[in-house]
Amino acid sequence: MDKPELPIRTFIPTHVGDARQNWYKTKKKPMLDRLDASIKAPENFSIRDIKAFIANIEKLIEKSRNLAVYFGVETEGKQDVVLLFAGIKRWSNLPNTYYLLNKEGGLEEISVEEGNTLRNNYQNGIQPVLGRSTDDGDIETEYVFFEKDIIAEILGEIRFQEGKKRIDGLKVQLVSYANKEAEGGFFRNRDAPKYLERLSIMFTYTKDGRDTNFEDIDRVRYEETREEQNKGKSGLNSGNPIPPPPSRGDI
Repeated sequence: MDKPELPIRTFIPTHVGDARQNWYKTKKKPMLDRLDASIKAPENFSIRDIKAFIANIEKLIEKSRNLAVYFGVETEGKQDVVLLFAGIKRWSNLPNTYYLLNKEGGLEEISVEEGNTLRNNYQNGIQPVLGRSTDDGDIETEYVFFEKDIIAEILGEIRFQEGKKRIDGLKVQLVSYANKEAEGGFFRNRDAPKYLERLSIMFTYTKDGRDTNFEDIDRVRYEETREEQNKGKSGLNSGNPIPPPPSRGDI
């Protein structure tokens, strides 16, 4: 199997990923858990069939170029969060196909009407709650936007590592960008993200049911990637949190 280009633009060091997971778990998840004591807000979602996941995402971006991962909620007013994958041509486009990441760890196509309902439940019940956890008290992320070359780089690395039998599953972690002080200290050669303290996602690896990481499964590629990133070639981009556009009175 030919090696793909190093994931210079998309690999996030473990300490940064851990910090963003912790920000979600300590700053946002407790707010959600208080909505209904009988439900725990999720921390991550499992993907069990890597090949099928890659095929579905590539089908979406082949038609629409870019990928959006929307947050949805099954029951309005509760924290049973789900993820919806869709292809879009521009960040403002509405999808015409949704894939729901189901409880079995696979993507299943659902109707546009059902997808819009899940999104509306999130926007009406969860987004306003999480808006109180942002740096500026403004609106929370609506969806995470991946440009085609960014998601292609992520998928290429996943395919390569799965082909080498170093991984056999994935997780989509719910994370949050941290505050300006923390994010500004993570990287010497880039600015802090535009939207701080905003909900986002991060892909991680599993093997035999256990969490693992790039450093442990492929030390050589890990070190080569970090070396290139330290030269200032890094975008370290795992998707851009996109809040809804401002109301017309704010434009």
